[in-house]
Amino acid sequence: MLLTIDIGNTNITLGVFDNTTLVNSWNLSTDKNKTDDEYGILLRSLINMKLEAAVISSVVLSLTDKIKSAIEKYLNVPVLVISSKTQTGIILDVENPKEVGCDRIANACAAYSMYKGPTVVVDFGTATNFDVMTEDGRFIGGIIAPGLKMSAESFSSNTNLLPKLNIEGIESVIGRNTVTNMLSGVVVGHAAMIDGLLERIEGELQTPVTVIATGGFSPIITKHMKKQFHHLNKHLTLEGLRIIYELNKSVCHCEEQA
Repeated sequence: MLLTIDIGNTNITLGVFDNTTLVNSWNLSTDKNKTDDEYGILLRSLINMKLEAAVISSVVLSLTDKIKSAIEKYLNVPVLVISSKTQTGIILDVENPKEVGCDRIANACAAYSMYKGPTVVVDFGTATNFDVMTEDGRFIGGIIAPGLKMSAESFSSNTNLLPKLNIEGIESVIGRNTVTNMLSGVVVGHAAMIDGLLERIEGELQTPVTVIATGGFSPIITKHMKKQFHHLNKHLTLEGLRIIYELNKSVCHCEEQA
């Protein structure tokens, strides 16, 4: 069994794989104040199966070592923390590979391995990321846009009269009250942004692309898009971590023995 962990700014997503099958997953709120012992006790209470190893992607540097230490101390398995230098089976063909978030590396790896061809991953996280892969396995960059929650929270944090907004589905573009006006701007506006950006990406690449959506808000957005996503894969990042671990398994266990 393999433990995969994606540490994001808002949530920490965990999954346990039995070979290629995801057998369980959890979402935790990201809490920078927790100690490694607190995370270790939490992980041990959640995971009651025998693990072979763990693999981590993280965009929260202050938590990376804490959670790595927690796994080693409380679950007693080797941990692979991925970076731009990790063997992934893809090429980071960008100006500065060190700037690429580990979650984006995992997404790109999964997209290339699972779907082939020119692909774009649209990842609905704290930000909405577009990760662009070429047919020959090169990650050539993409787009980072404000995420749905970030956009919704900006209303209440930057205005006096607008209410706090919870992201949910909406039927009509034209809102009939303040909340539905706001929802239309955030949800339908986001869908229109994605439609437009995907069209421009295909124009620059001069080829159609396979589009994979991941993240919890994708079902809300897709109903308002002119062109539907080809695939919805909620756990694409975890799948990418699993694939990356398989490529680095021998190194991970050699380091454990050393």
